[in-house]
Amino acid sequence: MSKPARAQASHPLGPVIAIYRDRPLRWRDLFLLFIPAALAVLIPLLYGLRRTLYARAYYGPAPAQVWGRAWFELAALALIPLLLLALRRVRRARRVVVLRKGGVQIRWHGGVRLDLHWEQIAGIACDQEVRTFMGRALHTHTRLTIFPQSGAQIRLDDRLPGLNELTARLKARLYPRWLPALRTAYRRGEALPFGPLTLRPEGLRLREVEILWEAVAHLEVEDGHLKISTTQGRKYKLPAGKIPNVELFIQLLQEEAAP
Repeated sequence: MSKPARAQASHPLGPVIAIYRDRPLRWRDLFLLFIPAALAVLIPLLYGLRRTLYARAYYGPAPAQVWGRAWFELAALALIPLLLLALRRVRRARRVVVLRKGGVQIRWHGGVRLDLHWEQIAGIACDQEVRTFMGRALHTHTRLTIFPQSGAQIRLDDRLPGLNELTARLKARLYPRWLPALRTAYRRGEALPFGPLTLRPEGLRLREVEILWEAVAHLEVEDGHLKISTTQGRKYKLPAGKIPNVELFIQLLQEEAAP
């Protein structure tokens, strides 16, 4: 077995299933981005150096400093955005999510470096925002939130190529693990938290508001929101992307607690 193969097999999360990387560095980046940016610095720098040497040879050191100064300052000004651009590009190339048999590796912005076993993930949520201009849809912006058992939420966006595929794979891995336990807990009479919502045998709790089943007139997920209407005429609307495992919430409602 080769060394890379042994390393893959010995990883605590098991072998790789898929890799999702935010804009990996390629040769075309060198030619289309870094070389033109470097020329923007080198051209004024070299021209300033030429003027400095010419002035020093024919007019002395004092004119030499004046003749080249403006070009050196221009090169320095061009260098600052070049460095920022290169840093940003390299950081994006290092953002990666690796799906493995036993869990998921996440290397994202903000210093996020996590290796999560499936048992260490408490929930996932995905939401989509349609951005419009003058009433016309321009772009659908997708976000994926991962809720670890402990620690801060991890938010990925569609700058990660294949985010929709990653979301589908995570749901396929995690939802079959969670659903039987949720069914059993609900049948025992336990309250099941779904972020701002709590599913209870007698009804729903939306933050501090209790809604009994007999008071629920209508409940549906529409336009990326969970909408609840009561018999008293009150309406509640929550972004589905803020509700972990919203699909399991809906399935339990349909199977166990359909109002």
